[in-house]
Amino acid sequence: MLRDTQFRHITVSPITGALGADIHGIDLASHPDDPAFDEVRRALDKYHVVAVREQNLTPQTLHTVARRFGPFSGNPVHAPIEGLDDIIRFVREPDDTGKVIGEDWHMDLAWMAKPPGLTMLYGEVIPPVGGDTCFSSLAQAYRALSPGMQALLHDRIGVHSGKGVFEINAANSRLALREDAQNIDTIEAEHPIVCVHPATGERYLFVSSVMQSIKGLTAEESRPLIDYLLRHAVRPEFNCRVRWAPRTLTIWANPFVLHTAINDYPGYRRVTYRTTVEGWVPMAVPAASDTIAQAA
Repeated sequence: MLRDTQFRHITVSPITGALGADIHGIDLASHPDDPAFDEVRRALDKYHVVAVREQNLTPQTLHTVARRFGPFSGNPVHAPIEGLDDIIRFVREPDDTGKVIGEDWHMDLAWMAKPPGLTMLYGEVIPPVGGDTCFSSLAQAYRALSPGMQALLHDRIGVHSGKGVFEINAANSRLALREDAQNIDTIEAEHPIVCVHPATGERYLFVSSVMQSIKGLTAEESRPLIDYLLRHAVRPEFNCRVRWAPRTLTIWANPFVLHTAINDYPGYRRVTYRTTVEGWVPMAVPAASDTIAQAA
């Protein structure tokens, strides 16, 4: 397996040419020193998805590790486990049928004014086969657009809505929701369609499954363009697939990717814990830029 030699304190192996990397050689629960921890951050900036293998985490230590990455982003949908307001437990039992949570391509909480910057998911009980998570790079998707389409989307604003999110989550009887979760149906957020990372300057598409319209266009005019962008964003050459194993902690740069949970493990139990880290208000490409069509 190819090793990225830019990293000295951890072993980083790319998953695909588009995004994603496996990480070995660090124990996050033992509070590693800053040089090693900072390399995990740098791997996230470069690969946008990392699967940190062979971790020994409890909900409490996951909380501690997550808060080292940054403050909790908040979650108006899911009720946390007792005693930890930032940790959610997802359970799929062997006899459960129907869709799994997150089965459709999506971005976590895209309808928030400040969507999570990182999502962290820890596998406590993992099926012996199946249950992978697929990711698709919104930075790669932006770079693959024609210069004309990049210019067309520059300065456009997408409207993302929480409408329907409560209903999707409420359909899962094992998922605890906040008492006021139904209020998210009324939430809308406006985000630039072409964004730039505040630290790295990398450009990416901000599109999501809850994007309802493009500001300045009618819903009817917006729909064909939104549908095209969503199809484009998940092309296989922009993808990676994380194969879960027990004690894997997968972390992804939430605004940079769409992801989907694969529902192919009937008859097996799956238990995971999730938390999120505060992100930033999505930033448009600066108006002074005269290279709209060029990826950062």
